[in-house]
Amino acid sequence: MKTLKFALIVAIVASTMMSLAYADGFNNDAKPAKVINITVDRAVRIPGLAAAMYLQIDQNELLKGIQQIYVAEVFFKGYLYRISGTYAQWSWFFRMDKEFPVISDPASIGTN
Repeated sequence: MKTLKFALIVAIVASTMMSLAYADGFNNDAKPAKVINITVDRAVRIPGLAAAMYLQIDQNELLKGIQQIYVAEVFFKGYLYRISGTYAQWSWFFRMDKEFPVISDPASIGTN
């Protein structure tokens, strides 16, 4: 009888530990972020995205080297935006006025 009680306790503890091992969420595969390819001209028209661009993009890193198209990646509202533009477009973006509209309803942002 003592052996049966001990075996039941061991089984309960083992099953509890197994269920807790998957409760942290780290063992699950992360969902990839939806990637949206967009140009600089369209990106500045999305409220809030231009401000996120200023916070996440380093101008010196982006514009170093000689390329025809410069691409920056910005995370915004659960999406990964790949923003592409020429040197002239990016330099215009970094020189423009930094007063951006505050977004009150995140659901109103169009992703197209």
